[in-house]
Amino acid sequence: MSESYRVGIIGCGGMGGSHARHWTQKPQTDVVAVADVSERSARKLADEFDAKPYTDHAEMLEEEACDIVSITTWQNVRAEITVKAAESGAKGILGEKPMASSLREADLMLASCTQHDVKLAIGHQRRFTPQNVEARRLVMEGAIGTPTAMLRRDAHGLLNRGTHELDEMMYMLGDPVPVWVIGQVTRKTDRWERRVRCEDRCAAIIAFEGGIRGTYESDLPDPGLQGDVIYGTEGILKRGPEGTLVLLNSHAGGWQTITPPPVETDQYDEFISWLGGSVEGHRNDGDTARLTMELMMAIYESARIRDVVELPLQTGDNPLDLMVEEGALPVEIHGRYDIRAPFPEQTN
Repeated sequence: MSESYRVGIIGCGGMGGSHARHWTQKPQTDVVAVADVSERSARKLADEFDAKPYTDHAEMLEEEACDIVSITTWQNVRAEITVKAAESGAKGILGEKPMASSLREADLMLASCTQHDVKLAIGHQRRFTPQNVEARRLVMEGAIGTPTAMLRRDAHGLLNRGTHELDEMMYMLGDPVPVWVIGQVTRKTDRWERRVRCEDRCAAIIAFEGGIRGTYESDLPDPGLQGDVIYGTEGILKRGPEGTLVLLNSHAGGWQTITPPPVETDQYDEFISWLGGSVEGHRNDGDTARLTMELMMAIYESARIRDVVELPLQTGDNPLDLMVEEGALPVEIHGRYDIRAPFPEQTN
């Protein structure tokens, strides 16, 4: 009989509910407790999943002996809670993206999990979508020759949606090693995302080993970049409609439409298998997520120093915060606003 695991959820908003639903659907896991600073939110989620509610996550961790802890809070408190969960005796922690709000925080999370022999993964769940899994397979098998460039485009902030875009870029390219980054940001409004400062606009070029160039942009004006294309020495691969892929290479005349096969596992299945020892790793493990975090912070750091940033990044603090606090990004359009969780003055 397979091992069963007690699951605790910290953060009872939308993502907390999503994690609870997924864990409940797995025969090996049982959601036994939930915690949130809002008693109302904790009780609501607890009632839905027949779990015990807490308003103090430390109390929950001490009393419930959770094997797995899902941390779905805002990123500005995620590092502290991850350290607490690692110290509690949990076997595994599944956090949400972005991993943290600075590289130093990400390193604290990894160090604590290493010290206490806790498996850590971060919810970059797009590594499990059929389209992305098939794209990676085609690239790794040489369907477009050697990859040379990839384009990604999105909106609503680097730490918000950009974390998915950069992680997808690396995944589909086969997780090449990044070498340097050059980036630019603007922040003329007092924009935030879940109580972490957010830029207005962003663009970057990432150089990977082997000469691959990744181009990323967020919130830039039209005309828009077609941000779903991989170029190679022998072809082009891009996303098609309704989850398909479209391939052009020298082996066939014209564009081919490919329907990716289903992916039989998700990040929760793989996490359970990782804990049980039937797989050696998790495609969303903490070290992989830290690299995505490093790329985002390197983009900010490049804007701060106005130069190329060679990796590994040495700056532990969030360089966007440093720029704001140094006066390098003065607010020209006043009135702070949060694009995900409105400040009280936004709702008054």
